[in-house]
Amino acid sequence: MPPRWAVASGVGLAQMLAFGTSLYLLTVLSQPIRADTGWPLPWIIGGMSVGQLAGATVAPRVGRWIKRHGGRPALSVSSFLFAGGLGLLAVSPNLVVYFAGWMVIGLAMACGLYDTAFGALGRLYGLEARRAITTVTLWGGFASTVFWSLSGVLVTQVGWRWTCGVYALMHLAVALPVYRFLLPAAEPHVEAQAKPGEGAAAATLSDTARAAVVLLGAVLMAETLVASIVSVHLVTLLRERGLTMAAAIGLGVFIGPTQVSARFGESLFGARIHPSLTIIVAVGAITLGVGLLPILPLSVAALALMSYGAGIGLVSISRGSLPLYLFGPLEAPVISGRLGRPITITAALAPSIGAFLIARMGGATTLWILTAISAISVAAAIALRRLARKMAVLA
Repeated sequence: MPPRWAVASGVGLAQMLAFGTSLYLLTVLSQPIRADTGWPLPWIIGGMSVGQLAGATVAPRVGRWIKRHGGRPALSVSSFLFAGGLGLLAVSPNLVVYFAGWMVIGLAMACGLYDTAFGALGRLYGLEARRAITTVTLWGGFASTVFWSLSGVLVTQVGWRWTCGVYALMHLAVALPVYRFLLPAAEPHVEAQAKPGEGAAAATLSDTARAAVVLLGAVLMAETLVASIVSVHLVTLLRERGLTMAAAIGLGVFIGPTQVSARFGESLFGARIHPSLTIIVAVGAITLGVGLLPILPLSVAALALMSYGAGIGLVSISRGSLPLYLFGPLEAPVISGRLGRPITITAALAPSIGAFLIARMGGATTLWILTAISAISVAAAIALRRLARKMAVLA
């Protein structure tokens, strides 16, 4: 079996490619696509939302698939789906084919982003997978930096269609070999027969565990809503405070390095802290950052964004490690799959919700609303830690 650090680094590299060619793809390519095709920009951006909604429909099935067979089959399939979807984008003559391409990419995201990678590592290493999960998120944290730059170079040299084609080939040449030959196969698991009318999860989860699922879902959905709105509309929110476009973008740069730094710190010291405490710190940092953004002087507004970025970095780790600690390596992928549907739907709808709030209420009021939503997630995270104590999973 390959060393754990090699497996985690390989999966992390493949995850960086997956994020860079899906959720971060249109950041650079949307305007070139519009200039080349004449398609309306909202429809171009809407393709990604359609893809996310398509992925949400299969997320629970992917979770059950990982429970039975481990993550390698699903991750391998995702490489083919990413390649196929990006290939469709590259040749799309109209919006119908373009949307079809995004639907395929959406299925790839359901099979091939963090939840599946975390489930694969959990099935392989059990509770010892936490450090490997952190390593994967460290690689994933560079996805926007690497692929925004790479997309900028490629679209200038070969155009947006060939850029999509190059990315399709990268999934087959880079990610697929990692998943097939570097990621070990997990032992197949046969589920116990559930009672008539009950699903497998219903047969195995106690009432306390079901309550933990609800609270975990509330925390992750709330932070997904907040993070998705902030990531899409941050420049607009900052410009409402009087910043120029360049200054707003310059402030936004603080988020990425802080996010990666928080993940690096977790890799060094996180083993001493239970994930249920980590997620309280994470959502607390997000709440603090969003809440300070409308009131801090612009000269020190970077502090708010650094707090926000640190929280975002830690949430992604907790999303992988906390279900593992709460529900065990077999049930964690199933729980993550069940939660993946509402979380993905939230992420797909969040940009439109943010645009509506900003247009109707202004940037400052929108930030206060997001702060309140994030504060609710802090309360849910605290309640979740108390449940973890009842479930006897606190170290």
